[in-house]
Amino acid sequence: MLNHILKSRPDRAGTTIERVWTYELTSVIAFGGRRRRVYRRIVALSGARPGDRVLDIGCNGGYLARLLAAAVTPGGQVAGIDPSPPAIAYATRRAPASAAFAVGTAQDLSEPDGSFDVVTSTLAVHHIPEPDRAAAFSEMFRVTRPGGTLLIADFRPSRWHRGPHGLRHAQAIDLVPLAEAAGFRVEAHGDLPMLRYIRAVR
Repeated sequence: MLNHILKSRPDRAGTTIERVWTYELTSVIAFGGRRRRVYRRIVALSGARPGDRVLDIGCNGGYLARLLAAAVTPGGQVAGIDPSPPAIAYATRRAPASAAFAVGTAQDLSEPDGSFDVVTSTLAVHHIPEPDRAAAFSEMFRVTRPGGTLLIADFRPSRWHRGPHGLRHAQAIDLVPLAEAAGFRVEAHGDLPMLRYIRAVR
């Protein structure tokens, strides 16, 4: 089943999710019924508020983006990008009026400089090819307005943990040096169920 969910792309987009509904279901199971609570906490940590413009990188089926869209209403907007066309199609079908989705990669964002008050990315950094991660964080910095917030969450290291797409994540990515090298000031970091997060400011 794993090969039907994941697809390794030769164009350096990284590993993409192809069977989005299956991924969504396994993600709910992996979080042990706590997914909504964890993602609401991510929204709160991001500081997204009414009127903000938010970019969700590696949005997959748009679950976090939809929660963010509720947080920035009224007056705000959420943009979600993901390199998987099936994920973007899935997200677009479920998009609220204040959210829009497009195919794209973190390391080559098309948005203008300083476009967003908040940039988020959850369970996506480990899919970005390692040689491209520094460029991805530089792009996140570029599109974040001065004083804006970056909230990144990815898997915590666990010898026994298996991710929602069936892959073991024994080696967590150290997010702090990636953010700092891009120019962000890391203000907070911590753990959530399954996840480790950082919050940083441009």
